[in-house]
Amino acid sequence: MADTADRTDGASALTGSARVLAVLRHLAEHPGGSRLGEVAAALDAPKSSVHRALGSLVQSGFARQDAEGEYHLGFDLLRLVFGYHEARAPSLTVGPVLRRLADETGETTHYGVLVEGNIIYQAKVSPSRSTFQMSSVIGGSNPAYRTGLGKALLMHELADRADVDKYVAEYGPLEGRTPHTLRTPEALHEALAEGRRNGYMLDLEENDLGIVCIALPLFLDSPSRPTGAISISAVVSRTTPQDLVGRLPRIREIVTEELGSAVLRPAEPPIGG
Repeated sequence: MADTADRTDGASALTGSARVLAVLRHLAEHPGGSRLGEVAAALDAPKSSVHRALGSLVQSGFARQDAEGEYHLGFDLLRLVFGYHEARAPSLTVGPVLRRLADETGETTHYGVLVEGNIIYQAKVSPSRSTFQMSSVIGGSNPAYRTGLGKALLMHELADRADVDKYVAEYGPLEGRTPHTLRTPEALHEALAEGRRNGYMLDLEENDLGIVCIALPLFLDSPSRPTGAISISAVVSRTTPQDLVGRLPRIREIVTEELGSAVLRPAEPPIGG
């Protein structure tokens, strides 16, 4: 009998814990706040059970109730989350991904973020057996419009031609560093639109002659706006842009294994598809 009772108590505790987590997730998905009845209805659970779960969360500081009776995520929880995020910067998070990609492809990998009109390199990994060193440096920058990393982020920031025109007016003109650099708003707009359709961006010797890269945006912190982007850069004489695109399934596989599928976004469906 004692063994049966222990199993029953364990199941009840697990159910209670699952309910508390479900309530916490509901509050996170409703930043405007929710009343007790709304939470109970959303979870299809008795009000009494949800009330106990909310009480536990409020007591721990993971939830709070405002003067109108609505529940929100608690400030203690937010401090923990933001503190963790600051302690584990995105560049540290993507480190293992960059190392795996560099060693498997034999090419240099980068992670960068968009700051105003520039891409800032936050991490760089060279393959273990490297015969060529890229000129990029951690903390260095380049105009976003002429790099794969930058365009992978711009394609989500600049949704239409008006956005592109505004970007060029603020950060332009689009100066050509190589004969391949995009120099007009129309060319940039078309490239970004193609990138959205494909789900990735290429740098076709636009920043440095002889260097090509493929870049993917990563959604580490937000489901709608990329936190940064990763890229694989190569010398075009030994690795063509077509070679990099051919490696895309494996690149996505490695990123998913390390960070989960939620950090990647699929390509846009074809128009009319």
